[in-house]
Amino acid sequence: MKILFLARHFSYLRLFESAIAELAERGHTLHLSADREESLGGAGLVERLAAKYPGVTIGWTPNRQSGAWLALGQKLRLGIDYLRFLDPRYDTMPRLRGRSEERTPRLVRVLAGLPGLRSPGGRRALSWVLRQFEQAVPRSKELEAFYREQQPDVVLITPLVDLGSPQIDHYLAARALGLRTVLCVGSWDHLSSKSLLRAVPDLVTVWNDTQKQEAVELHRVPPERIVVTGAQCYDQWFGRQPSRSRQEFCEYAGVDPARPYILYVCSSLFKNTAIEAQFTERWIQQVRGSADPVLQEAGLLIRPHPRRLDEWQQVDLTEFKNVGFFGGHPVDVPSKNDYFDSLYYAAAVVGLNTSAFLEAGVAGKPVLSVLEPEISKDNQEGTIHFHYLTTVNGGLLQIARGLEEHVAQLSAALADPGPGIERARRFTEGFIRPYGLDEPATPRFASAIENVAKQPAPAPVGVPVAAWGARLLLLPWLAYASIVAVTQPYRKETRYKYRRFRRHARKQLFLQIRHFAVTRLKHLVGEEPPQIRQESGAILTPKLNKHRDPAKSLLFPGVPEVEETRELVTMLGRQDKPIIVGPWLTEAGFELLYWIPFVAWVKSYASLHDDQLIVVSRGGAAPWYRHITPNYHDILSLFTADEFRLRNEARIHDQKGRLKHIDLGEFDREIIERVKKARGLDSVKVLHPSMMYNLFNVFWRQQAPITLIEAFSVFRPLPKLPLGDLASHLPREYVAVKFYANSALPDSPANRALIAQVIEDLTASTDVVLLNTAHRYDDHSDFAPTRRERLHTVEHLMPPETNLEVQTRIISNAKAFIGTYGGFSYLAPFSGTNAVAFYSNPAAFRFDHLEVSKRVFSSLKSGGFVPLDVKDLDVLKLALGRADRLARV
Repeated sequence: MKILFLARHFSYLRLFESAIAELAERGHTLHLSADREESLGGAGLVERLAAKYPGVTIGWTPNRQSGAWLALGQKLRLGIDYLRFLDPRYDTMPRLRGRSEERTPRLVRVLAGLPGLRSPGGRRALSWVLRQFEQAVPRSKELEAFYREQQPDVVLITPLVDLGSPQIDHYLAARALGLRTVLCVGSWDHLSSKSLLRAVPDLVTVWNDTQKQEAVELHRVPPERIVVTGAQCYDQWFGRQPSRSRQEFCEYAGVDPARPYILYVCSSLFKNTAIEAQFTERWIQQVRGSADPVLQEAGLLIRPHPRRLDEWQQVDLTEFKNVGFFGGHPVDVPSKNDYFDSLYYAAAVVGLNTSAFLEAGVAGKPVLSVLEPEISKDNQEGTIHFHYLTTVNGGLLQIARGLEEHVAQLSAALADPGPGIERARRFTEGFIRPYGLDEPATPRFASAIENVAKQPAPAPVGVPVAAWGARLLLLPWLAYASIVAVTQPYRKETRYKYRRFRRHARKQLFLQIRHFAVTRLKHLVGEEPPQIRQESGAILTPKLNKHRDPAKSLLFPGVPEVEETRELVTMLGRQDKPIIVGPWLTEAGFELLYWIPFVAWVKSYASLHDDQLIVVSRGGAAPWYRHITPNYHDILSLFTADEFRLRNEARIHDQKGRLKHIDLGEFDREIIERVKKARGLDSVKVLHPSMMYNLFNVFWRQQAPITLIEAFSVFRPLPKLPLGDLASHLPREYVAVKFYANSALPDSPANRALIAQVIEDLTASTDVVLLNTAHRYDDHSDFAPTRRERLHTVEHLMPPETNLEVQTRIISNAKAFIGTYGGFSYLAPFSGTNAVAFYSNPAAFRFDHLEVSKRVFSSLKSGGFVPLDVKDLDVLKLALGRADRLARV
């Protein structure tokens, strides 16, 4: 059986990981397809599934062609969704209603407010009219071609019910071709807090009778088309054992192993409603102020929500004793182990409104929550699904109406956890595993998909006759919308250029006035007028005593570079031309640490597809961009290595010595023209590195916190590359070494002696692969140590066109990497290899980059990264006992 599984983004498929594995193990073929990028680790998850199961493939769902019809369809669907939330059952849920209203076209809001249309009957009539116009929107030819290519026996879709969801096009195109369709409900709130189903799929899979009732009452799904399977996404937690002892876990998480600890699980709250970090700080203070000595000393382990990390930048938990801050998105084995261990060893679990409550119930823990009016009206009692936590099988949560009452309940729960454990058991049996706690949901889900595939395929659904009439009525609006859509990029670009010119002119005027005033004052007091400062490179070290402004909003309002970047990226996303990404001409470090994560953010923010992007870099850097696009063009296929170096040096000279891409220069333009010619492209857009430099300079100038980098970057480890043919030229186990002269480790007798000693010590106990190259591509030159036994060179294996790919393969499979601190040393931890990087001149590089790199590598948990001042080497040797253990640092 061929299954096509469509997700809005790959992170949704974490909810079906066990089901995908089960179907693959039953011998079925699955193609997993997503609409857009995300930054929560979903892509890595599906890549691991595809690597494990030959029958699983992954890809991207094509976008339907942009234009007036697409815009109309989105507006109509948002309008229909809005009418749903005008139902009286949402009167006490203003945030759900308001979220929909914000996205609804003004005309629909006005019509829905008219006296004759406010009643339930009036809303139904208005909804019917909008649905007739929605049916007039033509089916997506791109999606129909995609389905014909895939030829699935059954199409699974999740979540489908996002407000104004483009997945409705996926569903309608499948119906038009007579394909079997299944809505796979992925989470506990999908049927109650999002949009209405437009038409009924052949099957809807739900967790329990509560969701079945929602499907029937809210979405009018016939009961016979609903299958209750249980919550397959939580099967992984039943019967699971911790990955380490309690002592080891507590030490790792930062809480006292001698005390019980309470796990606080943060929530994905509605925007602009509450800052949970501030509430959590008050919660800690209230717990610590309890009269109960157990609570006064108990560990408090805070698990932040992966989508709301920014709000913790302004909270300092280090002033509290026995408080840990721990946890990442559980999408791989290490992060799942961390998550489960934190639940397993907790004495109780506390939070506001999160699916982690359900997992805490599976783990059999007392679960408690606090209802503060300013938070609850939007995020707890202001949602339908939260009430299930208090009603299903007697409820899971123990609720308090204030922190004082909550602390008393928490004290009682730690003293006697029995009642909380029993609540967890009853709720789990009713909501998670309705067929019994010993009955997993995954096999039932897989069997339901197999059964629907055995049913006769539905007849293709054509275009209703009324839709043709609706199209005629829409022609005037479509003509107007087409003109607006065609001219929008030009109008937007014109407005952008005008605003940029105005900002620049205002700045120049201010500088001229200031210079004139200073000159006149100097003249009046008899001093020489100030000389015009020549432009120079960026200051290498941060300015002393100049702290970044912590009061800056995490959304960076009013920062021109932020607004400009978002505007430019939005313009990229609203056109269909191929986009050349680059060309990247300088060091690998900035490419790895800043440029590639920034490009990944652009792709996600603008909803760009792989086939639209063409990366242009040098030296075989294609594997670094594989998660962004397979389309890669190497500059060294257009220029020889010597030509590239000379032209790049000329570019730097033209920029008055600046190494970075401060603008689109002559060399960049020539590369772009050659790529266009080689690929037969007439017209392209360019995502140039200067956009990234313009934005991130705000951070490097210390005018914004590090969260600016995080907000505009998507960091991912590089995939581990096999050695392939290189294996026959290398020892079975080795340490990769690359020492080169730069400002951080200059070419000096002392540094040469140090490098020689390090290599001598390493080769005494292990094989060493030296990553020196035969060609020079930039201003860095490799150190050339004396040849010795167990020292392997690979210059002959690194032609210019693939030297970076070869080095990436070697580093990916090394026991460790040791070399110069510089951009290239970042490649090792990104590739999952531990690295030690030496420097002798800390004043010669920016600590901003070191700050970013440490933060990134600690969060990725891929490879360790140890930057080391050479003056500290003797101390390190003394601490380790033997120099050869450096290979294991």
